[in-house]
Amino acid sequence: MALDLGISPLAYYGCLLAGLATLPALLTATGVAALWLAATVLHDRRADGLALAMLLMYGFSAAVAAVTSEPQPLLLRDPLVSALAGFVFLTSCLTATPATAYLASRLHGQPVHDPILLRAHRTETLVCGAGLLAEAVARVLLVLTLPVSTAASLTPPLEFAVLIPLVVWMVRHRRSARTRITAQVPSRTREPGPAPPSVAFVLERHRGGAR
Repeated sequence: MALDLGISPLAYYGCLLAGLATLPALLTATGVAALWLAATVLHDRRADGLALAMLLMYGFSAAVAAVTSEPQPLLLRDPLVSALAGFVFLTSCLTATPATAYLASRLHGQPVHDPILLRAHRTETLVCGAGLLAEAVARVLLVLTLPVSTAASLTPPLEFAVLIPLVVWMVRHRRSARTRITAQVPSRTREPGPAPPSVAFVLERHRGGAR
């Protein structure tokens, strides 16, 4: 998962540090994401969702940068990417595996089967998707209504102001779900031993011995 999420940004920021302009750096990151997606398809015989998401994100960013160099459209690029991510999250709620469950299975290597945990993942995916869309809409409104310099200074803090509470809530919600799962596990009880002999049986044995 670290490669899926990190290889394209590493290529992008590496190109920027090497002195390339934004558009060549984005095109390089898009090409790297495409190569990584092709590698995962050849290895797993299926398209990896994270690698595909990174390809779409950098491809979209490169397309915006290629169309215009105006600052306002470039400022719209990041919130539109967030909106795309939110749409993917919300759409995954209609499938058997919501986005956070897919990410958890990629991180831990085990699919999510427990109904309580799956419902928790579906709720988290819905909330995160709605939060990403709301954050994207707010940033778009800032970019369209405020001066470019003001919007450029306000949009990054707004992004973190939404993402950090979402992550904190998601961690607490997941812990709560795991606590409910643990509480539903039946406690182990000792197997009952042999029943003690009845009083009549003891007296009968005593009489027989006396005889």
